[in-house]
Amino acid sequence: MAGREHASTPAWGGASKRPTPVAPAERSRPAEPPGSPASTSASEPPPARAEAPLPFASVELTSSAPAGLARHEPMRVTEPRSIGAGPAPVRRKRGVRSPLGIGLLALAVIAAGVGGTFAYRGISDDDKQNVASSTKADPSVEPSATSSRPKAAPQKFTKVAAKSGGTLTKMTVAGSLSGVTADVWVWLPPGYDTPADQGRSYPVLVAQSALPGVESNSFVDDSVAFLPKLASAIEAGTVPPYIVVAPELMPYPKQEADAGRTAAKDTECSDIPNRPKMATFHNEDVREAVLATYRASADRTSWALIGDGSGGLCSVKYALQYPQYYAAAVSLSGRTTLKSPLWDTEAAAKAANDPVKLLDARPDVRIMLSGHTGSTGTDFAAKAKAPTSVKAIQGAGGASGDVVRQLPEAFTFLGRNTRNPAA
Repeated sequence: MAGREHASTPAWGGASKRPTPVAPAERSRPAEPPGSPASTSASEPPPARAEAPLPFASVELTSSAPAGLARHEPMRVTEPRSIGAGPAPVRRKRGVRSPLGIGLLALAVIAAGVGGTFAYRGISDDDKQNVASSTKADPSVEPSATSSRPKAAPQKFTKVAAKSGGTLTKMTVAGSLSGVTADVWVWLPPGYDTPADQGRSYPVLVAQSALPGVESNSFVDDSVAFLPKLASAIEAGTVPPYIVVAPELMPYPKQEADAGRTAAKDTECSDIPNRPKMATFHNEDVREAVLATYRASADRTSWALIGDGSGGLCSVKYALQYPQYYAAAVSLSGRTTLKSPLWDTEAAAKAANDPVKLLDARPDVRIMLSGHTGSTGTDFAAKAKAPTSVKAIQGAGGASGDVVRQLPEAFTFLGRNTRNPAA
């Protein structure tokens, strides 16, 4: 993935870092107590109440993804096929033939009501607000399809260091959907650990690294002054107090990057056949791990992306492919075209991941291209049709040190286009 990278970083190449694990067998997970980190993530509604809206339904921006778009299905270039709810199950008529039957029926109704009350008390204040708002929606609108997979278990993480008034943590995510295992750094904003904020949920900013992004991420490894600038923007009220999620860009061993053998294996944040499924890992597996482990809002209007160089291409592409998860994206001197040699024998897969073609689906997302060269950004912006919005800011591009100059406008854009769930 070309683009604006570190001057010292080599190209991609070499063999896979870790053997691709077999997806673990699905198993049920014990119910978690109310208020646990995983309790704020999305879950499937009980079968008896299938018509109720999801507890993390959007309250401001709405995704343009079809109503039937499955949770783990990205937007496609062609018109997505609506996934219907299917025929209603056949139920036998049951009559109440005795006073005993009437009494049992009454007890069942009371128990259902009490159970629903306890379930509602177990969700966060942010989700309560969304539930109350979504119950006023048009009843003719069918809720989106959800995954039948059980919720992910909270991940084990370590505290790396105190950074910029917050806390930098690290976890290793073994993706059950992608088969990819890679490291993810998570920065918790100032105040996250204070007792007064234990009941609130936070917005999320997913930061896609510049190359090589192997065993590191340029947004948290001190190669650019991102976290100090972000902390200042949070304090000034320019942006909400984001949880920053910074995954590895690729799951290859560092020695391959150091040897300069990784250029031929760049997946450009895509699920290329017979290659690491990085799009699924970054947008499905990492998202589930974050929601299960940290107090992150599940509302798409509170999630955004930012990418540096090659990571900028990823941020734009992911916003267009997964609008059910993101409201906005910023690319810092990133490309909008695909050019990895892995696409040479995968024309159909390349077309399905081409950011220019992904604009045709017209998802409801806001994108900012910062520091682009020539007419690449303006040409891309001209192809966007409402409700998709693309803002292009021309610049010199080049070295990653230029990120600092681009950050003030990027933060202003993100602050205007993502929602603070605590506000």
